[in-house]
Amino acid sequence: MIKDPRHIALNVLLSWHKASLPLDKSLESYSEEISFLSKNDRNLCNALIFGVLRQRESIDWIIRAFSNTPFEKIDRKPLYLLRIALFQIIYMDRIPVFAAINTTVNIAKKLLGKKLGGYINAILRAASENHSNIPLPDAELKTGKFISIKYSLPLWLSKKWLHAFGFEATCSLCRQINTIPQITLRTNTLKIDRQSLAKLLHLNAKNIQLTEYATQGISFTNPRLPIQEFEEFKLGLFQVQDEAAQIITQLLAPEPGEKILDACAGLGGKTGHIAQLMKNKGILIAADIEIKKLESLFLDSKRLGIDIVRTKPINLLEASIKDFDFYFDRVLIDAPCTGLGVMRRNPDTKWNRSKKDIARLAAKQRKMLNAAANLVKPGGILVYAVCSCEREENEEVIYKFLNKRKDFSIDKHFESDNYYRLMTHKGFLKTYPNINNMDGFFAVRLKRRSKTR
Repeated sequence: MIKDPRHIALNVLLSWHKASLPLDKSLESYSEEISFLSKNDRNLCNALIFGVLRQRESIDWIIRAFSNTPFEKIDRKPLYLLRIALFQIIYMDRIPVFAAINTTVNIAKKLLGKKLGGYINAILRAASENHSNIPLPDAELKTGKFISIKYSLPLWLSKKWLHAFGFEATCSLCRQINTIPQITLRTNTLKIDRQSLAKLLHLNAKNIQLTEYATQGISFTNPRLPIQEFEEFKLGLFQVQDEAAQIITQLLAPEPGEKILDACAGLGGKTGHIAQLMKNKGILIAADIEIKKLESLFLDSKRLGIDIVRTKPINLLEASIKDFDFYFDRVLIDAPCTGLGVMRRNPDTKWNRSKKDIARLAAKQRKMLNAAANLVKPGGILVYAVCSCEREENEEVIYKFLNKRKDFSIDKHFESDNYYRLMTHKGFLKTYPNINNMDGFFAVRLKRRSKTR
């Protein structure tokens, strides 16, 4: 079994690149190898994997400058070895340059032979001495190309954001996306209060803070153990969930005794929160097209002490009220989206998405929103949410929906706790990593018109 963190990081990245799947799938494939590493090596392995994906475009700019072989002709293995080594050289202060070079060259010689080992050695030594002297493109013109290279963003997205947000805001957003986010969790109020949980967490984490907007959130850094090994986790005292995602459920504002549908439940972060706010009383159906996710959701519900959740594997686009036997007081549709609002946590999303994905998913979101709307009772509440800051997946989906569905309107008349500052005057909830230090989310609360006699 491989016990070198750099070699494991290489295999994970190659697996991700080949399969074009979410990074967590590749990490799962190598979870056993990673678990056998020491804590320091495990941290290094994860830092290399996520760091390379965060800074890939910037690193590739350096490789292009020092490689005699055209970038497009560099094979995948030497390319990722170069990326891993250069990430250490440029972005990691604690690793000596000679150690990063020598270790990488040794791996290269074993895997690829002496010739490619020499090629990698030459690039790394030249880059280690001169990478800071490589000029960025269009620095004075402030173009999308400059943003793309400086902040490691796909060119199509840097151009899009530059047009949507302007230069300074785009740079600010990119800088924040490339930072390592704090860990945020949601207190399970069915078992403990937030203050008491925060005190318990001091044993295993640092920089513990109560979240500003989410009423049950706690954030921290530097966990002493993997989160799943926290005793508080095993006892079901919390779920890991970003502050922005917690606010979505607060916007839904479920009540005890109601009938509620989480229409795209996934692994159930918001499902658990809904159950908490319902005080574990009522009917809560968690629906999703992926059965394995629902199985995990059900097990996690048991850990949290929740017993009102019913799971239902179903394709929302093919569902009707006949599948549920009743209309719902509230429906949450956390729709499939590009995920461009959570790139800080999922840097692989940068390279897995394209401009076409936005239009494709926006069309699907409109259909799913309409399908979810059909399940809301007259006078009931429908919350639409996506972890994306793209207008096509946000306002445009809602405006087209409202233009079609005259029985719904944006609901602005509700108690908004302390997150009202995140609401626009049109009733949209919008969060940004660089402004709010949380994931990028969009949500809106819609109300179905009551029937008139």
